[in-house]
Amino acid sequence: MILENFKEGNNFWEFNPQYKVMFKEFYDSDKSKKKETSSKIMWSMMLCYHPKSDFYNLPNKEEVIAKKFINDPKFKWESYVELKEMIVDSVLTQAEKSLDNWNRTLKKRDEFIHEQEFTLDHYDDKGRLAKGSADQLDKMLANTNKLYQEYFSIVKELEQEELARSKGNKIKSMSDSGDI
Repeated sequence: MILENFKEGNNFWEFNPQYKVMFKEFYDSDKSKKKETSSKIMWSMMLCYHPKSDFYNLPNKEEVIAKKFINDPKFKWESYVELKEMIVDSVLTQAEKSLDNWNRTLKKRDEFIHEQEFTLDHYDDKGRLAKGSADQLDKMLANTNKLYQEYFSIVKELEQEELARSKGNKIKSMSDSGDI
C-alpha cells in the first residue's frame, strides 16, 4: 500500500516510482529540487483521499493536512481537483470508490436530517393545512438502517478483496489463502 511508505521527509516519487508514469505531466511540471513540491502534494492527496489513511474520516482533513503537513493553511485544494480525481480513479479499487461514495452520501444525509426541524401538521392563519416534517423525518431515520446495511456490505466486500490480495497487489495462491 502507498501509505506504508509515508514518513515526513520521504519523497513520494522515490517510494512510488510507478506513479511518475501515471502522473507524468504533474511530475514533469514540478521544477523544485528533487520534485519536493509535487511529492508533498501527492502525499497530501493520499493522506486525505485514500481510505487507508488515518486522516480519511476527519471532517476537516484538508484543513489539517494543509496546516500541519503542507505548512500552508491557505493551500488551494481546488487547484488540484483533476489530480484528486486521477488518484481516486487510479489508486482506489472499485470497492474503495463505492465506500468513498457511500461515506460522502451518508455524511450529507446525516447533516441534512440533523438540520431539519420536526414539525407537525397544522393549520396556518388562513385555515389551510400545512404539512409538517415529522413523518418524512421519521421515514428517513427508519431508512437509515437499510442504508447502513448496504454500506457495511460494501465494507465486507472490501475486506474480502483485501484478504484475497497479498503484497504487490497479487492474488494469493490457493495455499496462501488456506484453500488447500
